[in-house]
Amino acid sequence: MPDRFIPVSFEEFCHGLDIIQADIKQEDKQFVYSVYSYTVEGISEFSETNLLTNLQSINHLEIIGYCVGEFAYLTELFDDERKASFKNNENTIVTISSMVADKYLSLNNFSFNQNALANRFSPQISTLYVYINFMLNIVQRKWNQKDSTFTLLSDLFMKSISICKCTLDLLVRGFNTEAFSCWRTLHECECVLSILSQHGEPVIKAYLKHMNFGFAFRDAMPNKDEQTKIFMAMKEEMKQYNLKSKDIKKYIEYGWLYSVPTVKDNENFKLNFRDGLESVAGLGNYSKRYEMSSEIIHGTPLLVYSSPEYFYFVTLLSTYESFFRLENLFKLAYSRSVEEEELKNYLEMRNVYFNHLVNIHQRESERFNRWQKAQREMAKK
Repeated sequence: MPDRFIPVSFEEFCHGLDIIQADIKQEDKQFVYSVYSYTVEGISEFSETNLLTNLQSINHLEIIGYCVGEFAYLTELFDDERKASFKNNENTIVTISSMVADKYLSLNNFSFNQNALANRFSPQISTLYVYINFMLNIVQRKWNQKDSTFTLLSDLFMKSISICKCTLDLLVRGFNTEAFSCWRTLHECECVLSILSQHGEPVIKAYLKHMNFGFAFRDAMPNKDEQTKIFMAMKEEMKQYNLKSKDIKKYIEYGWLYSVPTVKDNENFKLNFRDGLESVAGLGNYSKRYEMSSEIIHGTPLLVYSSPEYFYFVTLLSTYESFFRLENLFKLAYSRSVEEEELKNYLEMRNVYFNHLVNIHQRESERFNRWQKAQREMAKK
């Protein structure tokens, strides 16, 4: 048996549990270790078949994670007596290890491949991954304030940056149209963040008030008297703008924009995304991309019969552009909320990576232009 297919020692196994932060009781570790060992031995035997002649190594931490997950899920509702009986059953180890081996081999060696145009090692993906991961850690661990308006901004940043990562995850799996739909949500978030960041507390309070309008409309508030009071206040506000009951949903979603000073002078303003949120955010030049993503979401033929290359490039470039705007807003907000030393650390990291990201965006834009030119030339033939 090759060394790479030999189970690690129990001590190394326990260290692996610490690395993956597995929630497992001390008295269960030896049993799960037995499952892990049996799984590795089974994979080793299977690797000698024709199906897995190219299997060169295995990821022990991943196998340990699967073992812990299966055991924890199967015994989640067991009392001590039933768990002991389960562990003493001679077929249990075989059953769990078989499931773990199936999942590990299937998802690592026979995984469905969408012919992705990039992978997680590609610089256009990995560089942005690194920056996103750095920002997510800042928001989650350090950027924590008790003020509700500030919390709203940090929560929106957290969600927006997470969506950036989710979009990249879909791209590296080859799900380009799905990734483009994900960018659509990212674009909505950046529009909200742009407006809230620019106009500050009065607009943030209006946004929070409309969140409560939404809770009241959906009958989601525990205090029904307070819910009725909020709902009636919303209907009174709507009268100021000559809105009817049919406009309730639009007012809940976009009515907070009336608190933006420039809206009252905007004759083209409407309670919708394109002529409301996107326009007020100054991102109307993305309206056509947004409309195209809506077609995909609503299951038009564009979803099924689409060019993987086209949607890969459009999604990647759109995500980069949204990220650049979000990062700029983040930098401004972060610089006002942390100590000088923390800001210095962030700016040092930014100096290393941001210009690199800008250069990557430029290079990918040029690649996209070359691809489009080639497509046009092919169409003429």
